[in-house]
Parts: sequence; structure tokens; C-alpha cells
Amino acid sequence: GEFGKLGSLPSHPELLDWLASEFRESGWSLKSLHYLILTSTAWRQSSFRDPARDAIDPENRFYWRKSLQRLDAEVLRDRMLVASDTLNRELFGPPVAIKEDDTGQVIVDGNQTRRSLYIRVRRTQPVAMLQSFGAPVMKINCELRPVSTVATQSLIMLNGEYTIEQAGRVADRVLRETPLLNEAELSRLPSFPQVPQPVWSYGSGRIDEAQGRVIEFVSLPHWTGGQWQGGENLPDSRIGWVLLNAQGGHPGNPRFAAVRRWIAPAKGLLSISGALHHPVENGDGVRGRIVSASRGVIGEWNVHHGTIDTMQSEFAVESGETIDFVTDCREHENSDSFQWTVHLTLKTEDGTVEEFDSSGQFHGPMPDPRQLPSQIDSAWQFILLRHPSPEELNSALRFAERQLSTLNEHNANVPAGSSATRQVLVNLCQMLLNSNEFLYID
Repeated sequence: GEFGKLGSLPSHPELLDWLASEFRESGWSLKSLHYLILTSTAWRQSSFRDPARDAIDPENRFYWRKSLQRLDAEVLRDRMLVASDTLNRELFGPPVAIKEDDTGQVIVDGNQTRRSLYIRVRRTQPVAMLQSFGAPVMKINCELRPVSTVATQSLIMLNGEYTIEQAGRVADRVLRETPLLNEAELSRLPSFPQVPQPVWSYGSGRIDEAQGRVIEFVSLPHWTGGQWQGGENLPDSRIGWVLLNAQGGHPGNPRFAAVRRWIAPAKGLLSISGALHHPVENGDGVRGRIVSASRGVIGEWNVHHGTIDTMQSEFAVESGETIDFVTDCREHENSDSFQWTVHLTLKTEDGTVEEFDSSGQFHGPMPDPRQLPSQIDSAWQFILLRHPSPEELNSALRFAERQLSTLNEHNANVPAGSSATRQVLVNLCQMLLNSNEFLYID
């Protein structure tokens, strides 16, 4: 036949002859052959490009260096999970289900933390991200994994739900694990644009019945990751059961009501809609009141095992004026968990209409933008496994400064429940996940 005659000649015929001889001498042991290849200098060599050798063999036909190699599809997905510290390293178990999203793309259904090895494989439903980056299609035997560079890969990395989700998780890891710089260290760093103060805050307090104003307001000090409360354990030794979360909360005794505070960002006309719900028959229910810093109590409702609307028609507010949503226990704090979500509409003097949602905009501690330099360094380590160079750090800081300015001017672009500083980190992390250094082995 024509075996060995078709195609181009091998670049290293003597090496192939020697490998064939060694293969035979080892008793045709594939294990020995694999060990020989994988422990060789040629296999383990660096990808460093020597200018003199590069001039002779720029295409690396003679294998004088390791060639540039993109991460395999499954490795790329798993590497993002490692960067966000969410990879589930558990072995074995059932396959992870897949489904079609609203656009028709096949994605992982539910928890996105298991290794790609455990994703269910269906011939008619290849996972969009894995397929785009060359995962084998299980219609025929895969003798060689295809490597291609196509536009859909960039689109998935820029707009894909999975990539954006992992960028957010890396940013949250950065905020969680980066040590805070002290004031002396912060004074040596470049300044950043001031971030607008959040319009929502969460605390305890009580109403002066004679004046109709909230007094003794104290911010709740402990954030659990999902709610604000008085301390690490409940009930707190000082304020008891007071807590606030996205949907509602729980008051303390008659001296400590749960107070969700909104601060008007501008002068205008404010209207309020919402509903106060007490879910159980036990206890004596709760009382909800809306208190304006300038007008006093403007709405009051008692509810026990039911729901009541808490609407307020338009009234004038000044910039910086506080509107408090105060929930107290009436007489007894037993079984006083409640839900109270409100929606505020502010019409400013220039005709702008701003919307505020107590549930969607619920947030934990707001990051300090002055900490961004150390947080950027952490993001580099988590994603690229190294510190940024001084030039890279300066470039990233300029990027962060521009992003902060833009987000401060257009606050509507900040997702609900996030902050401008966190969104800057999310955008930076997504940029690093899209870098060639992350995507390729070099």
C-alpha cells in the first residue's frame, strides 16, 4: 500500500525510529511509552521564545520550545471555578443536568460548581460553551480534538451568563478575602472618585410618640451574608431579635424597632407603594409606620396573620431627608417575623423619575473604593496566579477610576444589590478572564 508515502515527511524520523524500538523493547507497553514521552525534556520544555531560534524556525516545526496551547473547553470552565473558589472537588456521583435557556442555548441546569467531567453529555444537546471551545461532539469517535478560533468564543466570554456569573464570584471572593489596608497605607495610594452614599441603611430605633420622629437610630452592626442583625448570635444581648433582610425582618422588644431607612438623593415628589405581611397566627402581630424626618408619621398599619397595603400618595421631600420604615412588636415580640417590601418613585425638579426598590436594592456592607489597589492585586493572583507588574497595576487603576466615574454618573447601570465599587471589580475580573494569559498555556 501507500502507508508512509502520503503526506509530508516527519520532522524527526530518527526520533520516531528510536521510539518504535523502545516500544518494542519494553514489551509493547503503552504505559512505559507514555512515561518515556511525558518525562522527556522535549515534552517538559519551556515555551520561552529565543530570538535566534525563532528566526530559524518561527513555526516551531522542530519542537525547540513548547507551542502555544489554548485551554481545553472543560479545563477553561473548571479554571474559572478555581479562580472563584467555588469548584466542587467531590468525586463520582450522578451527572449534572443540562437544559436550554431562553435563547435556545444549552447550559448547565442549576448548580454550576461541579467539574465539567460530570456534565451530562447528549449528542443532540451539546453544552454551548463547551462546544464553542472545541469539546468533542459525541456523534463519531473523537480521534483528535479540533482547535479553532471563531467569533462565538469571544461572544460567550464577553456576554455568556456563566462567564459573567464567575466574574461576579471572583469579585466577591476578592472583597471577602483581601485584607483591608490601614489609613497609613491608604494615604500612599492614588485617590479615587467619591462614591455616592447608598440610599438605604438598616438599623434599630424607636419612635418618640410625642414628636412623631425616629430617635436613637443605630445601624445594625453585623452582616451575615444575607441579613443585618445586632450581633453574630440571635437574640443579641442588647437589641434582641432585631434583624432586616431583603424581604422584611423581625423587631425586638418595644424599645427596639426594626428600621429600614431611605435617604432622598434629591429634592422632589415621592410616592410609596408596598405591602406589610405578618404570616402566622401566633403572637399579637406587628405595627408598621412610615416616618418622614420633616413631617413625622405619615402612615401607620397594624397587621396580624394577614397582609395590608402601605401606599402613600405623592408628598414633597428635600435632598438628604430620611424616610424610615419602622416595624415594632406592638406589645410582645413573640412570632413577629414580617415581610415588608416597598417601592419608591421620586420625581425630581428637573423632571427625572427615579425608582427605588427595598428588596432589589438590599445590600450588605458597601466596599471602600480606596481599597481597590490591593483588591486588584488579589484579582490578578486569583485569576492569573501572579501579582500584576507596576505597569499593569497602574493601567488597571486608571481603568477602575474611569469605571467609577462612569458608574457614579449613571447609577442605573449598577445591578440591583451591588455597588459601583463591586461592579468595577466584576468588570475587571471579566476582563482578566478574557485575557490571552488566562485562556492560553504559554
